[in-house]
Amino acid sequence: MGTDEGRSNALILVLCIAATTITTLPVFLTGALAVVIRQHLGLSATELGFLVAGFFAAAVPSSLLIAPRVAALGSERIMRFAGFAAAIGLLVIAGLGDSFIIILAALVLAGAANGAMQPAVNLYLTSRVSLTRQGFAFGVKQAAIPVSTLLAGIAVPLVAITFGWRYAYLGAAVIAFIVTVLLPKPQEIRSGDGPRPAKTTVVLQPLIFLAIGIGLGAGAANGLGAFFISSTARIGVAVGTAGYLASLGSLASLITRIASGYLADRRSGNHLVVVAAMLSLGALGYLLLSFGLRPLVVFAAVLAYAAGWGWNGVFNYAVARTHPQATGHATGITQAGAFAGSVFGPLLFGIIVDHFGYATAWRFAAVMVIFAAVAVLIGRALLIREIAARDQ
Repeated sequence: MGTDEGRSNALILVLCIAATTITTLPVFLTGALAVVIRQHLGLSATELGFLVAGFFAAAVPSSLLIAPRVAALGSERIMRFAGFAAAIGLLVIAGLGDSFIIILAALVLAGAANGAMQPAVNLYLTSRVSLTRQGFAFGVKQAAIPVSTLLAGIAVPLVAITFGWRYAYLGAAVIAFIVTVLLPKPQEIRSGDGPRPAKTTVVLQPLIFLAIGIGLGAGAANGLGAFFISSTARIGVAVGTAGYLASLGSLASLITRIASGYLADRRSGNHLVVVAAMLSLGALGYLLLSFGLRPLVVFAAVLAYAAGWGWNGVFNYAVARTHPQATGHATGITQAGAFAGSVFGPLLFGIIVDHFGYATAWRFAAVMVIFAAVAVLIGRALLIREIAARDQ
């Protein structure tokens, strides 16, 4: 019985990481291929920032609209629709991506898919994984993002430079279609665990501060994903090598997310304190990147990716754990903050690069994550007060 449960949990985690990966892959693939795409289409750093911003801007209303309705619509149904939408976006870029406008439109579609996918996967996890293993489960689920950046980084030397950047998008589209087809069918939703109770109360004030915190942190982190390869190439590192360095950083982030989730299951609380500490440590990685020194770039990249982008699983676990009957709704609100920050972060990063250079942009990212840590701690204090009032 235990073996069957273990296999079931393993399958759930594989589905969740695969589903999340295919909807985040379009934007990180664009960031990784930025050097090559900009050469072919003549895009500026600001325009690249707009592409990344367009993806996350579309995710904000999608997340806010879908989150309260996940239980009613069914998590698997939303996951499948989102997966197909992301695959179509990737296919459009591969076949028709001859201009900034077409790529932007495709990324907007993929971004809306990602906004719907996140709360759907969060509810899917909490309704099927036991409470004692949910920290690990959220860590694995959030590992989808570094998996995306890892795949995107590897795609630069192995596919884009060898065969052309369009083939990287084509390969990603094929993967997305295959994953989506393998997801559970909509008619399987109502059997088994069923939807969560629909009538729940969500207090906005603490979630708003938490959303601001995750927004600032995600804004800096997505600037890292979009511009790290370009920045590293600027200091004399070969583009292919920079791609491998991005993959190394992504691997560090992946390991951190899973490990921190595993440890969260063995900790009685203080999850958001851990998030704030990781953000603060990540600021050091961004600061080291600002010096533009090749001997520092490996350590700085690993630190920025691992600490500055490895806290997401613990964060979502903390929000889900404190909102057990409103997981989709609560995480949808905070995820909307992450998406909003991911709009302005890369956009401002690109503008700063064009006008002041990469060093200033990395320092800007470091300041962002310090403010993110402060906002998370304020949100935590408000959440503790709200839970105390809830239990009275």
